[in-house]
Amino acid sequence: MIRVILISLISIIFLTSCVNDKKDKLRVVTSNWIGYTPLFYAREKGLLDKLNIQLLSVVSLSESLHTYKSKHADVFLGTQYEYQETFKRDNQVVPIMLLNKSDGGDVVMSNLTLEEIKKEDKQIDVFLELSSVNSLVFDDFITKHNIKNKNFNYVNKDQSFIAQQKEFKNPTIVISYNPHNITLEKNGLKTLETTKDNIEILIVDAMFTTNDILIKYKDELKELKKIIDIAIDDLEKDEKAYYDLIKDYLYDTSFEEFQQSLSNIKWINKNIDQNILDSLKEHNFPTKELL
Repeated sequence: MIRVILISLISIIFLTSCVNDKKDKLRVVTSNWIGYTPLFYAREKGLLDKLNIQLLSVVSLSESLHTYKSKHADVFLGTQYEYQETFKRDNQVVPIMLLNKSDGGDVVMSNLTLEEIKKEDKQIDVFLELSSVNSLVFDDFITKHNIKNKNFNYVNKDQSFIAQQKEFKNPTIVISYNPHNITLEKNGLKTLETTKDNIEILIVDAMFTTNDILIKYKDELKELKKIIDIAIDDLEKDEKAYYDLIKDYLYDTSFEEFQQSLSNIKWINKNIDQNILDSLKEHNFPTKELL
């Protein structure tokens, strides 16, 4: 009888331990931007299921950040701007994976020329996502061209909303990124500057989480890194096959527009240039925990 009781107790302890050790799904939130599509490719290939990862997709960087801050996600994708905003609230947040750098993908657009903006006395509407790297791009632009004293009216909207505007009647500046800028060009806006030419800032896209999540899910995140590397390799081998698999995430972006957008980013997931790492460190972007 005693033996039976002991066996039962051991079984209960073992089962309880198994339940406690079982991990929840790792929730990763990302916007539907072209630079983050390796995750959607992995999802469509069924590669995330075996890693116990749930991918959450939202329409903008600011919404992605809000989802993470409200504790509905464990990992988020964004730029160093979103990282810095999050780090102010939680100094345990760290970059864990680099994906790409902007090489013309972030743009300043307007229905005026730069000289017309400098001479404009009326209020200028500025369409952008305020809680995103858009703010950094705009601040760099107005500082460099000495137009901080202009009367700016900030219109805080996500890029999908901005791209749907068919006409800008007032003097307007738009901070956008691929592929939304392609639609805006069709609607009459002109590109003033991009990160490929005149904007003197480094913008990288990366994956972020806290130290405790990194420790708890280290194996899963290492495997995710391998899967993302495979997805990018597949993209570089056959852009059309890759596009066909993930095009439903891209809001009616054509294959030609997809290719144009790809030309404005550089993948830095592997063999990262030391100059990029040095620049990131200079701007308080830690690289110690990168997978």
